[in-house]
Amino acid sequence: AQLKIAEARMKQKNYPDAVKAYERAYDRYNDRLQVAADAIYGQGMAYRRQAQTADYDQSMAGQAIATFTDFITLFPDDGRVPEAQKIITVLRAEQARGNFEIARYYERNKKWNGALVYYNEVLLRDPNSPYAAQARERIEAIKRRFQAAAQ
Repeated sequence: AQLKIAEARMKQKNYPDAVKAYERAYDRYNDRLQVAADAIYGQGMAYRRQAQTADYDQSMAGQAIATFTDFITLFPDDGRVPEAQKIITVLRAEQARGNFEIARYYERNKKWNGALVYYNEVLLRDPNSPYAAQARERIEAIKRRFQAAAQ
């Protein structure tokens, strides 16, 4: 019944309440493997949907990644593991994109330290993303700017 409540919240696009309902389902029925797996996977999907609606708030993407990582660890034989891994990859790329856009904002406003922080976040979140190469270039350009100003 708790999973049905969570699914209803998902259909209503009430993702915070869906997360809570999935969490309750897991807490109550963690001794039932399939219910527990469905609850954690559903919770990850609810976080993912929240992350898709938040442009500058990367916390939901982080929550989704952590939840799907837990799912993969706890239920490595579940058939949804490959899908969870793909979702994690997409979320990390999205985090990298979000941090890159924030860094560009700081750079446009000549807030060099802020730009460096967020360009570094791009490298930490997804060092293989297309944004990583650009972030490295921007970091070097900002460092050259600092060096030229110091001389």
